[in-house]
Amino acid sequence: MDLRPIGVFDSGVGGLTVLRRLVEILPGEDYIYFGDTKRVPYGDRSKEEIKRFAGQIINFMKEKNAKAVVIACNTTCATIDKKEYDAVLFDVLQAGAKSAALFTKNKKIGVIATKRTIESLSYDKNIKAINEGIEVYSAACPDFVPLIERGLANSDEAYESAYEYLSGFKYKNIDTLVLGCTHYPIMSETIKKIVGENIKLIDPAIKLSFDAKDYLKKYDLLNPQAKGNIQFFVSGDKNNFIKAAEVLMGEKFTSISTIDIEKY
Repeated sequence: MDLRPIGVFDSGVGGLTVLRRLVEILPGEDYIYFGDTKRVPYGDRSKEEIKRFAGQIINFMKEKNAKAVVIACNTTCATIDKKEYDAVLFDVLQAGAKSAALFTKNKKIGVIATKRTIESLSYDKNIKAINEGIEVYSAACPDFVPLIERGLANSDEAYESAYEYLSGFKYKNIDTLVLGCTHYPIMSETIKKIVGENIKLIDPAIKLSFDAKDYLKKYDLLNPQAKGNIQFFVSGDKNNFIKAAEVLMGEKFTSISTIDIEKY
């Protein structure tokens, strides 16, 4: 038994899709969520910046006494070396790669993510490490995160952007598409309109949440309470964040604090 919270962080509201899955699968845990709303999006940031951001956020989570930290940001996962950090870390990118490799039947997988994640080839490497016979087709979608952060996931503008980025997949015969940024499940309805209902959309948060549960059970770290609490922290504007949190989590939240993440 371990009553300490689980830390979850992302560049903004996207990691709420991971938090929602974690709460579904581990409802008794307390959570600390950090959204880096001051510095979102991460997709065009340099490797040095992202490593510095990750260090600051993990230090914050350690100050909050988190027993484990979920990196709910594919760009961060694609950039840092987890072994450099003194914390129990769960990686949404590896979970997504494993899910896609297990699901595909025709061994043709599409991946959409931020520019930095795509350029890192992290999904390609992780998927091919599981099955080198799988073909991976990737597309960066840099406009998606700003659209989602502005609450425009289902707008005409989002549809036009999705069509530009995703229409090429219909010539690749993929049967699986990895939503390689935690913001993207918020835009899944728009994405389905472009790629079609027959393509399986992989939300990496599902496998990640079960992996976290297995780990906590193995090491007797589960919180035995029936329903946990969530504390939210952001680095900048919290208005859009509050709206997204209440829509995605299905309840009202009052505990949302703004912090100076740079001091960590």
